[in-house]
This record gives sequence, C-alpha cells and structure tokens, in this order.
Amino acid sequence: MNNDTANATANATANTDELDAAVAVPLLGHIDRRRFLAVSGIGATAIAATAYFRPSVFFGRASAAVTSGTATTDNIIVNIFLRGAADGLSFLSPLNDSTYQTLRPGVAIPDASALGVNNQFGLHPGAVRLKALLDAGQAAFVPAAGSPNTNRSHFSAQAMMDKGSATDATLTTGWLGRYLAATSGASEDAFRAVGIGNGLQPSLRGSAAIATPTLQSLSLYSSGTGASPIQVQTALRAMYPSAPTELLRTQGAAATNIVAEIAPIAATSAAPTDWPKGFGTALWPIAKLIAAGYPVEIATADLGGWDEHDDMGAATDPTGNQYKLVAGLDAALGAFFDFIGGAAARTTVIITTEFGRRIAINGSGGTDHGRGMVMMVLGGGVNPGVHGDWPGLTDTDNGDVKVVNDFRKVYAEVLGRRMRTTNLVSVFPGFDTSESNWLGVATA
Repeated sequence: MNNDTANATANATANTDELDAAVAVPLLGHIDRRRFLAVSGIGATAIAATAYFRPSVFFGRASAAVTSGTATTDNIIVNIFLRGAADGLSFLSPLNDSTYQTLRPGVAIPDASALGVNNQFGLHPGAVRLKALLDAGQAAFVPAAGSPNTNRSHFSAQAMMDKGSATDATLTTGWLGRYLAATSGASEDAFRAVGIGNGLQPSLRGSAAIATPTLQSLSLYSSGTGASPIQVQTALRAMYPSAPTELLRTQGAAATNIVAEIAPIAATSAAPTDWPKGFGTALWPIAKLIAAGYPVEIATADLGGWDEHDDMGAATDPTGNQYKLVAGLDAALGAFFDFIGGAAARTTVIITTEFGRRIAINGSGGTDHGRGMVMMVLGGGVNPGVHGDWPGLTDTDNGDVKVVNDFRKVYAEVLGRRMRTTNLVSVFPGFDTSESNWLGVATA
C-alpha cells in the first residue's frame, strides 16, 4: 500500500465513529456497522486498499488547468518503462559491425542469428513477436535515444524522463500528467488514465489517473462478513449520503461509482492460463480494459529487472539471462496485441528505459551503465522501421552509445500525431516540440 493510500485509509478509520453516529440503519441484517467496517477493511475512502485514487478523481476534473470542449480521441497510448536500464544493443544490434562483435565476445548477437530489420540492424533472436509486428508495419525503433542529461543514476535518470525534462528537477508533474490535465474536459471518465502498479507512476503525476496493481483491487471485498460485493456496495451507498462532510460524501459516492463501473470485468479478470507470467502480469489488466471497451486513453506499466551487470549470457542461448529478459518482454507484447485484437489499430505502445548499457562487456560478462538506448513504438499509427540518427560504435560517449535522438521527440510526436490536440510546449516545457523536430515514428 502506498503512503497516499495508507493516509487515506487512516483518515477514513478516524471518521468511522462519525459515520456510525450519522447512520442509524443496520447493515446487511446480521452484522452491525462497526463490526462490518472492522472486519471488512472498508473505511470512508478506502474502497479497495491496494488501489490509489487521486483526490481529483472524485470531483470529475483533473485540475485547475482543465479546459473545456477538447476534442476526444479513440486512440490509446500504453507507456511501458523498462526500469533498470535495458541494453539497447541486445534489442537492436548493428549488422556487419566488427566493433560490436569484438567488444562483446560471447554476448553480441551473431549476424546470422539476428532477425533482419534492414541492411543495418537486426533484432534479438528471442524477439520473434517484435519481428512479426515489424513485418506487419507496426513496429518502429529509435537507436541512440535518451536524454541530454548525462546522469547515470537509475533514480535520477528515471525521475527526469518521467517528468519529460532533461534539466528541470523542480517539476512536480509528469509528462503524461501534464498532457491529461491540459486536455481534460469538465467531466472525464475515471478510466481515462490508469497506471498498473502499487503506486501512481511518476509520469502520470498531475492528473486524475487511477493506480492499481490488478483489476481485482478495484472491486469491493468484505472478509469475515460473508457479504457479497453487491451487498457491500449497497451498504456503502446507503452509508455515504449521511456522512458528516461534503468531502466524504463526494469521495464515497464517486469511489463506489468507479467500483460499480469496473465490476463487470473485475469479477472475471483472471488472466488466461496461457498468458505469459512475469512481464505479462503488468500488461494483462491493460489488455483486459482495452479489449472490454473501457474508455482508457493512457495506460502505464513499469517492468523491472533490466540492470544486467553480470552474466548476460549468449544471445542465442534461451537459458541465458538477457535472452530470457528479451523473450519474456516479447512474449508479453505478443499476448497483449493478440488479446486486444482490432483495438490494436488505435493502440500505440511506447517502450523506453532510463539509459542504455556500455558497448563493451565487463569482467563479469555483463554491461554497466551507459548512455544511448533503444526506444520502441508499436501498434497502431506507427511508421515502421528505424528512425533517427545513428552515430555508430566508434564515435562514442566515452565508450557508450552517444545520445543523438532526444526521447522527448518520440513522446511529443506520438502525442501530436495520435492524441488530443494540445500545446505540446506545456507538456514538455523548454523543449522544441515542433513537427520539424520529430523523427517520423508515428502517423495520424
């Protein structure tokens, strides 16, 4: 449970006595209100203890910066952040490059094993679904991507990318949060933006996004009472109108409405038995919401475990550590697109990481923190192929792939091409967001 949820739960518990005094009706017929609240874990604002609802959700608007009359879109962005600095050269390798093969003995992808992208690059042999997306015209790759900020700290580099900035550490909002706030109308569906995880992803800060680890976390539950979710919802709806403050009345009503909206799929939200484990776990709730037709516009997920300092293993060995990482992500993405079916035409997936790895392997058979990484844009509205400049592996940043393609170019272009119209300068302050600065990864 994150701190915001814990605080909300504590405040709700503190108000339980007031609610008991205000509502005199019995609950469920066989258990009194105080006992119900005590054993069910449900307080005034804690509908599902593992889900996080920003306060602005309960008032039907994202922030004071809300505009009206903004044209909506049926398109969807799914932003996937590979936490830990994924090795770009293990996804997209340069072909016929002696420097690459020499500096990565035993780890480099052999040219004969690479899945061809063009005459310059190939994909990891474990990325079969990415290759299929490319062949279907639904995959774009940007090598040598990253931030002008040279910080190689995971925490600092991630924080700045989530903010959508290279220099302004004072920003308290995320790039997706600013987009959502700038384009929200007077009333938005609570599921316009959702982050899958135990807390709200930093890129969504400043918006009315919901954070939840699973869809089940958005359902009502009552341990120890024998009450069904419908009974619990009925009881809560009867209880909140008599709450002593407008805040509790508003939050209670809105939270139960959100739970009611998600109820049809929350009750049957277990992944199929053949759904990929690992990375697939985070993508499943997003796939389920999209396939079910819920009005999700922005969804985010964090996938960790990419900090491969040791024993990456051979690129052709399915038991090797790096192979398993790449193939695991590949399988999860394949399952995701298979499940959402026709909705893939309006769904654009952006995959990024905080920075890449060094070109040369270290003494432990791994790679240390580097600079340039590979960004991927998949799904609908994608201009397939490799985009941006490529400096090669001899003109380096002190042994690292140079960053020559600013990550914000990709973010700005996908927003500008695929999503609601807004002033992109407000989303990426201090950055040139003009179309002439884009890389050509997306189409309208």
